[in-house]
Amino acid sequence: MERLPGYRHLDLRPVAEGFGAEVVDLDFGRPLGEPVWQEIVRAFHEQRLLLFRGQELAPEQIVAASRRFGRPEAHIDSSNLLEGHPEIIKIGNLKVDGVMRSLFVNAREEWHFDYSYVPTPSIGALFYAVAIPPEGGDTLFADSTAAFEALDEAEKRRLRGLTTVHSWAHFHLQLEAMDPTRKPLSEDALAKYPPVRQPLVHRHPVTGRESLWLCPQVIVEIEGLAPDESRALLERLQAHAIQPRFFHRHRWREKDLAIWDNRALLHSATVFDHERHLRLLWRTTILAEAPAAA
Repeated sequence: MERLPGYRHLDLRPVAEGFGAEVVDLDFGRPLGEPVWQEIVRAFHEQRLLLFRGQELAPEQIVAASRRFGRPEAHIDSSNLLEGHPEIIKIGNLKVDGVMRSLFVNAREEWHFDYSYVPTPSIGALFYAVAIPPEGGDTLFADSTAAFEALDEAEKRRLRGLTTVHSWAHFHLQLEAMDPTRKPLSEDALAKYPPVRQPLVHRHPVTGRESLWLCPQVIVEIEGLAPDESRALLERLQAHAIQPRFFHRHRWREKDLAIWDNRALLHSATVFDHERHLRLLWRTTILAEAPAAA
């Protein structure tokens, strides 16, 4: 594919129609000059998804890279963290002596953006692929920015005026139904993470572009609409946002590094045969100055 124009220090190749780019011939393990970092951060906002193949990275390098985009979260749940690195949580089905030692969800397709159920959702996420199954375990992306921009002006005006209510407890009940081994939320957790109001249409603080903030499994209502009307609207908007022209499937390879803008894309996982194969990724969650919570 042809190189994307407008970048002096980076060789960017498109990975999907209208969003996402692979950064070619860049080694994150070596020191990068400030002009290069400025372009990486700009590309993060403009392309919304950045992919770097074949990266040999130590945990401290991943944390340092994350700090270029915001503040990496220091996770409280020590059971799934990479030892000595509280900013890195292990995602996958890693077991040690028969005990799960990574955050494991092997569920149906669920389109969302991270931390929608707290007042300040995360800026983005950085994933590093340590072990990848031979099939499955892909990550799906939908360009909720281009999806909103493709709507007609009358619908844009209507959607801008709508507010949604996101509930961690509501979503957790669905996770429990899919995974009987998952523990119910404690009373403390229910009190700590009450439902929050989010705009259905979010304006990006850096680019100024607007995106659909869709999490059908987390949203319990659209204020002012009847339940059936809310559900029908969310389902219609999700079907619109995951059309092929807004869609990308990332098939992981070991040593892939992927960074995406949580405020401008939706994402979802796909299942894999977790009884036969190992899938393990290291993840940092990048926060704004106002803290969010996992």
